[in-house]
Amino acid sequence: MDITPLMPWLVAISTILSLGTTVFTLVTSGAKKTATDLSTHKKETGERYAELEKTLDGHGARIQSIESEMKHLPDATAFMDLRLAVSEIKGDAGKQAEVVNGIARTVHRMENFLLSGSKSE
Repeated sequence: MDITPLMPWLVAISTILSLGTTVFTLVTSGAKKTATDLSTHKKETGERYAELEKTLDGHGARIQSIESEMKHLPDATAFMDLRLAVSEIKGDAGKQAEVVNGIARTVHRMENFLLSGSKSE
């Protein structure tokens, strides 16, 4: 059997396969690079997401501790009551100071009387 008449067809098929392989390689090499880049991006994004999640959990814990501490602080009405109580204490202290001043004047007069009474004898 002579394959000479088939030679042009075999050469054409070989050339087409060669060109097809070259085109396929060129087309898929970009896809491989894209797949590699996508894999790298997913990995980096996952790491950043884990860091952000950890930071967010830390902030959540901090906010919760601040909220629990703020429960112990006085609110506006308690602060106003405290302010009124302090002003009442100031008023009472002023009254006591007047009473003590009166007692001091009386003691001073008694002392002068006793001192002057002993000199006149």
